[in-house]
Amino acid sequence: MNNYKYLLYLFTLICFFIVYLIYKIKNKMLLNNKTKNFGEVIFFLTLISFIFVLMIANPIFRYSMNFFKAIFIMLSLSLLCFSLGIIINKEKTYKNNINIYIILYMILLISITFIIGRPTLEINFERLKNIYKGSLIPFNTISLYFSGYASMKSIIYNVFGNAIMLVPLSFLLMIKNKKFNNIFRQLLIIFPIVIFIELFQQITWVGSFDIDDIILNISGPILFTLLITRFNIIDKIRQFFYNDFIKKRAVKYFIYIVSIIFPILFIIETISKIFSQLL
Repeated sequence: MNNYKYLLYLFTLICFFIVYLIYKIKNKMLLNNKTKNFGEVIFFLTLISFIFVLMIANPIFRYSMNFFKAIFIMLSLSLLCFSLGIIINKEKTYKNNINIYIILYMILLISITFIIGRPTLEINFERLKNIYKGSLIPFNTISLYFSGYASMKSIIYNVFGNAIMLVPLSFLLMIKNKKFNNIFRQLLIIFPIVIFIELFQQITWVGSFDIDDIILNISGPILFTLLITRFNIIDKIRQFFYNDFIKKRAVKYFIYIVSIIFPILFIIETISKIFSQLL
């Protein structure tokens, strides 16, 4: 057992606390907003724990993480940022939160496409020569799924899953800036990401290159954007992310408490597992 990996995690947590305290003390912010400070600490500890479980720990840790747990962790952290935003109620905080949502989504996307439930990453560019020819024919793979031989679970995971995979990014881009209501502006960001995912999956063999995946990954955001902009829904939703729509302080803190429970449990779970390995 490589105990140094677990010690590295604990060392990272200690370093974070030290740096965070120095920063807060230096800027005289340590006692200004205890709710914000505590939320920030839980946010970063959860993120450090999440990255450790997937990238550093042994397979026993890694296999304890599944798609739904990873999604729930990132949603909890997003809700935590949102709750702090409405408590602080400043325009700068609301804008910064949108960037944080995008970063959390990208971490989740990388985790799902390359790490969770996947073999260990081994980069080999020679694998680009082994792309299955059928994977280069548009709609070939999609037609196979609907030929009657694939299970409903496989269709949902591989067809509908790929179609909605980049929809959250499309949504967040539109929330971030009105210019991304234009689907062509979105594609300038989404298309390179999709190509990178397909090529990187091929050279690492955690997946395979398939042009139908590209079609599905792009068609999802396109249809979503056309629908949500056609009825001016996105403009109304954008106000939800940039305004204090909740006036009652008790409600704000209730959302904050709910959002912070699961991250704290995840941190405790990770630390307890580490100490059980060390002891």
